[in-house]
Amino acid sequence: MRGIGPERPALVQAVKAALAAVLAWLAAAQLFDLAQPFLAPWAAVFIVEATVYRSLRSAGQQVAAVGIAVLLAALVEAVVPWQVLGMAVAVLAGLLIGQGRWFGDSGPWIGITALLLITWGTVTQSTLLVDRLIETVLGVAVGLAVNALVFPPVYGVRAQKVTWRLASDMAELLEEMAEALRGDVLPDGTESWTRRASEALVLVRQAEHTIELSRESRRLNVRQPAFLFRTPHDERQAILIGLRSTWPYIAEIAQTLRTTAGRVRPFDSPDSASLKAFATLLDRMAAVVRLRAEGTGSKAKFECVLDQTRAALDDITDRLQDTRSFGPATGLAGMVLPARHALRELTAA
Repeated sequence: MRGIGPERPALVQAVKAALAAVLAWLAAAQLFDLAQPFLAPWAAVFIVEATVYRSLRSAGQQVAAVGIAVLLAALVEAVVPWQVLGMAVAVLAGLLIGQGRWFGDSGPWIGITALLLITWGTVTQSTLLVDRLIETVLGVAVGLAVNALVFPPVYGVRAQKVTWRLASDMAELLEEMAEALRGDVLPDGTESWTRRASEALVLVRQAEHTIELSRESRRLNVRQPAFLFRTPHDERQAILIGLRSTWPYIAEIAQTLRTTAGRVRPFDSPDSASLKAFATLLDRMAAVVRLRAEGTGSKAKFECVLDQTRAALDDITDRLQDTRSFGPATGLAGMVLPARHALRELTAA
């Protein structure tokens, strides 16, 4: 099972972080003529977040964290006479203060920044302490500007691809089970079906994450007006909810097929005609899954295939009612019920 790789977005963000670091250093050193402006590129790198909204939120946290670190370093230097002990106190106090949720991911850097200020001997010089704050604000501003103006991240296409991949894996599993049912003997590798259905949870979580990023990336994004999503966000969210709710029933079908293949009483395998009819149902369910992932663009075709799938399900239900042997009826019912539930979830939203 393959996911959608994050390599390209990660590369773009890494290049932007490098650009922000260089620009922040040049601005601090050349434009403002600040001495040793190491905090400017430091802050700029951490501001280049996954979305512009997160960059803005991180900006306030970063400035607050550095401001606290500067004050902490000055206080420790004034109170603690020995540098080694002061380093320990600064790190301990900084890490504890950084636990506050309002600092976010910047919290741990309070102790580290205070430690750097003490070890570099700049704490006793009030001018340099002010410079540290200026550097931080400058770096934050540069990082925020770079992330907002240079290819601001959007995740609409990526969220769409992850959802498609999830639907594709589900459809492939349904088709594989259908192909096996058309044979007289189920393959020995049926245990992989339940494993694959369980592994789909990884793709579900990935799809949920990218859809959340897609929604968040639209906030404060200058690219948004010109960026068109093929599938609206709300519809894509509904598609994911349907697919996520369907997977457990697909896993249940796979488990029942595995059990009936092993002739574990009372789950005896249904007759060959019933298995082939159920294979037709699985193929049509696979088509429904693929069309569902495409959204409203294929609504007419989706309704047509859905009617065919319901007809196939009704056919299996009639066969189940005509089955007089308890064992085969139990195995068939163990597949029909989750299939009915899966179809309901696919059409609920």
